[in-house]
Amino acid sequence: SHFVTTSKIITDDEKKDEEMRFLRRQELRDLRLLQKEQHRAQALLNLKLKEQREQMQRRLDQEMNAKKKYYDTELETLEKQQKQSIERMETEHTVRLRDEGRRIRAEQDKAFNKFLDQMKHRKKEVKQEVEKMPRSQRKESMKIKMNNFQQMKSDEEDKFLADQRDFLDSTLKSIIAQNKREISETERQCLIKKQNLLREREATVWDLEEKSLHERHQLLKQQLKDQYFLQRHQLLKKHEKEQEQMQCYNQRMIELHKARQQQEKNRLPKIQRSEAKTRMAMFKKSLRINSFGSSAEDREKTKQFSRLEEKRQKAERLHQQQKHENQMRERISECEGNARELQQLQNEKCHLLIENETQRLKAVDEQHNQQLKEWREHLKPRKKVLEEELNLRKKEQELFFKMSDDSQCLSVGSPNKVTRFLPYIDSSTT
Repeated sequence: SHFVTTSKIITDDEKKDEEMRFLRRQELRDLRLLQKEQHRAQALLNLKLKEQREQMQRRLDQEMNAKKKYYDTELETLEKQQKQSIERMETEHTVRLRDEGRRIRAEQDKAFNKFLDQMKHRKKEVKQEVEKMPRSQRKESMKIKMNNFQQMKSDEEDKFLADQRDFLDSTLKSIIAQNKREISETERQCLIKKQNLLREREATVWDLEEKSLHERHQLLKQQLKDQYFLQRHQLLKKHEKEQEQMQCYNQRMIELHKARQQQEKNRLPKIQRSEAKTRMAMFKKSLRINSFGSSAEDREKTKQFSRLEEKRQKAERLHQQQKHENQMRERISECEGNARELQQLQNEKCHLLIENETQRLKAVDEQHNQQLKEWREHLKPRKKVLEEELNLRKKEQELFFKMSDDSQCLSVGSPNKVTRFLPYIDSSTT
């Protein structure tokens, strides 16, 4: 019977071990499933974050292209308007020059005809004057007077025509200079507008570049926070699962321990009965061998032995109970210690994750500040290059108009200018 009991305990232990192995396998399967689920969630988040980045890049590119296109169109419109404006001015100037030339020529023709009439009148007066002289002097006087008159007429006519030519030349020169001033002023104003547009365009591009740096930084930070939020959430889920498994394991251990104690408790009375029988038999045998008293005394001794045996068994049961209680306390304390250790480990993991997130966010901020600093440093030479380019265009324009004015002064002031210029007026009047 004792052998059978022992055999049964071993079988129970084996069964319990198999149960524990099954539970452990189940726990590992649950953890693997959780890990799989978490990997899937991470992959989905990464996909979402990638899409966010691409979407932001597309939006920034569209914004940049739209702004550049706007300024390119504005510049194109300005250049078209300038070209039309200059063409219109040149046409107006040509007409104005031609009309003014015709008007002056017409006035000068009138003035010249008037001058010729005056000359005729004066010639008549000279003839009349000579006719009043005595006949003997007339012929010689007429000859001298007419020669003098012709010389005077020729000189006055040359002076009159030279004055007319000078007036025409200076007036037309003044009109051409005025026209050139108007055109150069228009060109200058247009260049100012164009350069302001170019400055505005570049400033807008720079603003967008800076804005995109800030937006990328903000998105990167937000995405980092999203990733850590998911990691924290997953870590807490994993911790919950671990705690649940630990609780389950502790509960199982306590139940197994209770069951073992119950078996020990159940076995003790049988063992005690068996031991009591043996001990009583041995006592009786010893009593028979060593007994010198009456049977009543032997009975009394046997009763006393029974009472002592009962006391001893009671003490043994109490000892077992105390041992069990101590063991149970130790086991519960061990389980609680395991749970605390797990909790501490989990807290450390959470703390490490938060610390890691703080460091990563700090690093992202530092990287952004560095990028911003580098961008601003590169912006200075870019601004300088732009201003140098614009100043060069301005100087080129100033030089062009200065050279144009100088060449105009030289050509208008040259001796052949009038004879070259008048046929143009004459041809336009015919």
